[in-house]
Amino acid sequence: MNPNREKIGRSQNLDLYGLNISNTKKDYIVDVDGKEYIDFLSCASSLTLGYQREDLVKAFVDQCQKVPHTCTVYTFSPIVGEYVDALLATTEIVNPKVLFGAFGSDSIESAIKSAQVFTGKKKIIAFKKAYHGGTCLSLASSGFEGLKNNLHLPDYFFHLDYPDSDLYESTLIAIEELLKSGEIAALLMETILGDGGVIYPALDFYKQIKSLLERYGALLIFDEIQSGMGRTGKFWSYEHFNIVPDLFCTAKGLGGGYVPLSACIGRGDVIDAMNNCQNAFTFSSHAASCAVGLRVIQAIYEEKVLDNVIAASKIICEEFEALKDCDLVEGVRGEGLMLGLALKSEKSLGPYIGKICLKNGVYVGYYGANNNVIRIHPALTVSEESAREGARRVVKSVLEFASDPQKYLADGNFKSFFTE
Repeated sequence: MNPNREKIGRSQNLDLYGLNISNTKKDYIVDVDGKEYIDFLSCASSLTLGYQREDLVKAFVDQCQKVPHTCTVYTFSPIVGEYVDALLATTEIVNPKVLFGAFGSDSIESAIKSAQVFTGKKKIIAFKKAYHGGTCLSLASSGFEGLKNNLHLPDYFFHLDYPDSDLYESTLIAIEELLKSGEIAALLMETILGDGGVIYPALDFYKQIKSLLERYGALLIFDEIQSGMGRTGKFWSYEHFNIVPDLFCTAKGLGGGYVPLSACIGRGDVIDAMNNCQNAFTFSSHAASCAVGLRVIQAIYEEKVLDNVIAASKIICEEFEALKDCDLVEGVRGEGLMLGLALKSEKSLGPYIGKICLKNGVYVGYYGANNNVIRIHPALTVSEESAREGARRVVKSVLEFASDPQKYLADGNFKSFFTE
């Protein structure tokens, strides 16, 4: 570990790989020794357009030279208005409005507070194995109980089994029973479960859940922090399911990985339910960040980035076919470039395979309840060459582990990300 890392609190300093990055190229990160790695993690899914984007840097610098920031409680910058128009044009929500922030956790807080004030109700339905953030409300709403040890968090969240194909009917029944109490303000869920292992809900669940919530006067909140901004091949992942939420939260790729930026987007009547300064932050609507965010949206359309997501995803999945006869591999999950290579094991294998991937020159993550899903989230602009070569290096690493698991399992010096 770099000795300076020890000065960062351990809750933000897992140092899962012990890797020190000193430079980048378009699809690559470069460590302090000059070794290059194809980046299949993209800053935890936040690097929308890849590295070395001069247009994003220029957007930031140009705005800083004019007005870097104005606190919107008092004043307003035209670039913020331009960005609001571009951002809200991406959603099918009728008469939408937005609450800005700096990171995903605060967008979740904005959505929960908006729902509570609008409905006059307090309690929230959420799901096990979902991750929504590290602030008070966002962590309380998350479904990884191990992250909540020794913390005194709000206790008005009900955590149900995520509605995959096996649990769909029982989850719906449980939701309606909670709604009957008349105390539920909203249901909060990741549109596609991310850190829980890239798990889909049953399609029929989405067909029924919105009408069920409306019947009982509760709102639907989608967490699009990881799955939004084109990562799944649609601008917002909820578009895959033909449903429009009342509110949704986005961050990560919103600022392209170059600036911290988040947004809670939703029905104007819900967003406006809170009074003055109930959701104000000094750096919300940060002008220079909004300039970068605007350029990200423009580039997604101008460069046909969503088409590239679909093409790169196809290449990666084709290369992973080489693992179809590997007993260790369950299969590939996900949409677009929100992919997970699921492993079959009761042991936590992700950290070991992740380390082998680094040796072979590809940078991946791992997640899922037992860290047994390899996280494949390259930048949305990843080239065909990098997508193919990166996938081949992952395949090589998995097969290398599978050929002699005990060789790697003997080294227990690996860290896990989440605990249940």
